[in-house]
Amino acid sequence: MKQIIALLLTLSVMVIAIACGGPAENTSQNDSQNNTQSDVQNNVQDDSLDEDVQDDAGNEQEDSENAQDDTQDAQDDADQDPQEGEADKDVRASHSDVTLKAAGNSFTLKAEGLSGSYTATYTSADPAIATVSDKGLVTAVTPGTTTVSLHVEGDGGSYDFSCIVRCNWETENAGSDTGAGDDSAAGSVDLTAFYNDMTSQYEFGSLQAFTGDVLESYYPGMDAVSTKQCLVMGTMMTMNNGEFCLVEVSDSKDSEKNVEIVKSIFQSRIDYMVNGGAWYPEPTEIWTNNSRVVSNGNYVMMVVNPDCDAIVTAFNGLFA
Repeated sequence: MKQIIALLLTLSVMVIAIACGGPAENTSQNDSQNNTQSDVQNNVQDDSLDEDVQDDAGNEQEDSENAQDDTQDAQDDADQDPQEGEADKDVRASHSDVTLKAAGNSFTLKAEGLSGSYTATYTSADPAIATVSDKGLVTAVTPGTTTVSLHVEGDGGSYDFSCIVRCNWETENAGSDTGAGDDSAAGSVDLTAFYNDMTSQYEFGSLQAFTGDVLESYYPGMDAVSTKQCLVMGTMMTMNNGEFCLVEVSDSKDSEKNVEIVKSIFQSRIDYMVNGGAWYPEPTEIWTNNSRVVSNGNYVMMVVNPDCDAIVTAFNGLFA
């Protein structure tokens, strides 16, 4: 009997032990599973955070690179077109509409507001009315209206300008009745046309028309002489290799006297240049050996040029 009771107690203890151990083991397993699942979730979250951080860093780097590209593009645009709008606004022609009152009167057309290096090209629509030199010197030839164009190529781009040139004066005997016996107009020689012909055949330096105070300064007394045509073309450069002057004295009882006055003025100019006014050896030699003053009737010419004798022959041929 005692053995049976002892066996029952042993069985009861085992049942209790199994019952207690089972839930504890299950709980431990559950805790382990929960911990493992939590670790997996945490690792996933950490990986997600790492990816977010990497994405953010990548986005910041991309934004920085885009900003650098935008800055470079802006700099390239600035380098290619520096203040283009302002340059276009500032560049202008010195003249747009000019009236010249006598043959030989002149002005200089040029572009203003340019910076840096540039080249200028000039064209006269009608050289018979007004000529223009490669330096922009516009000179009146005969009455009429023409246009002188200026094209500029520079560091800031290219520009085109035009200037209306009005050669406005009355020619001799214009508007008056000329009788059959009045041949003064028919016998007149166009000195400007002769000048243009000679300067196209023979090389001269940079010449400009002397008028007003400039004429009186370089050729004193000329402005006081009554003339029908007066084309005094000279240079104010120190390297003066020649000048070309053509004058028709007005018909009057003093015409012969005035011709001699003009010849004397021209000769005085030559003497001054020969005796130190030409400064340099080469110009002095040209003024000394290649200068001529000739006249025919009321016409007087002074020419200083290595081809002066050929020009004198052509001048005399006007009256043959």
